[in-house]
Formats: sequence, structure tokens, C-alpha cells
Amino acid sequence: MRKYIVIILSLVLVSCSTVQKASDGSSLLSDLIGNEWILKSLNGEDVNEADFMKGLPTLTFKEDGAMQGSTGCNSFSGKFSLGEVMKLDPGAMTKMHCPGSGETDFINALTSATSIDVVKNDLVLKKASDELLRFTTAKE
Repeated sequence: MRKYIVIILSLVLVSCSTVQKASDGSSLLSDLIGNEWILKSLNGEDVNEADFMKGLPTLTFKEDGAMQGSTGCNSFSGKFSLGEVMKLDPGAMTKMHCPGSGETDFINALTSATSIDVVKNDLVLKKASDELLRFTTAKE
């Protein structure tokens, strides 16, 4: 019985993610809101604007839990939550045909992320210890 409890607790700990505070100690939500985040790297590699039909993907967060952005080809409008389990849902998306795999790779990384943090003015989305997406602000 004890063995099963340990296994279940291990699975719960692995599957859950916690919302992190921004590195400077301020509220993560206040750091997210009011910025247009522009994709800087995807799956640990710098992105090339030429790989995206309409410029680099972007992400914007709203106070009411709405998020919107661009995949570099199509626009999306969805929801996010920063509770015990962080979730990003791109929701409704325009359906223009997009050449290459940039849009698919971006959406897959966005929906796979389990943690979010702001580190030195970069927005970082990870799954476990793997960095999936890194954004910088348009203000820079």
C-alpha cells in the first residue's frame, strides 16, 4: 500500500506545475500584462523572422485572463490561467494556410508549456526544465 501511495504522490508532483514569481520578486501577472511579447527563441534555438510569413509570433496577456497574439501567420484569441496549474489556450484562430512548420511548432510549444516566468525582461515558457519559448518585449 505504501508503495502505491509513493507512486501516486510522485505522479502528482511530476504532473503539477507551479506558477513562478518573476525573478525580481514582483507579481508575475503584472509583468505579463501591458507588454507585447515577441518570440525570440523556439525550443532553445533563436528564431528567424524569414521562417514566419507575417513576422515573428507575438503574445499579449490581459487582466481578465484573455490572451491574444500571432503565430507569425494566423492570429489567435484565447485564455490563460496562472493558478496551481498554468494553462495557455490559444482558442480561436484564423485559418490561413501557412508554409513551413513555424506556426505548428509555435502552437505545440505554447500549449505544452507547464511553467512561466519573467527573467531579465524575457518571458520564458518551459515544460519541466526544457525551455520551449522565450519572448522579449516590444519595448526593448
